[in-house]
Amino acid sequence: MSAVDLSHLEKRLLEERDQTLENIRQAESEEHEGQRESAGEITRAPSGMADIGSDTQEAEKDWANINRGSQQLTLIDASLRLLRSEPDAYRTCDECGLEIEAARFEIVPWTRRCAACARQE
Repeated sequence: MSAVDLSHLEKRLLEERDQTLENIRQAESEEHEGQRESAGEITRAPSGMADIGSDTQEAEKDWANINRGSQQLTLIDASLRLLRSEPDAYRTCDECGLEIEAARFEIVPWTRRCAACARQE
């Protein structure tokens, strides 16, 4: 890849990082706010068993989104560090050692595997 391509990939990683951080912040905000408050209710006290179940389900969804976002953020940050410090290693598949396809980076800029190795999983 040329320097322009690497610059483009760094920009893509930074964009993905910003979006992931926003998704985490949104999920944290929803988790702290609670479903009933966000629906305009005055109290967070559940009025029945169904409300308790809905609240629990929403809280679990929020935590799953936060966890998934945190994992993705870790991968993005590691890719940014690698891209900046060792661009050749960034472009190389961790599994087979071949160069990762540019099209794959466009889809998943933090990937560490080529398309063939990713399909084998």
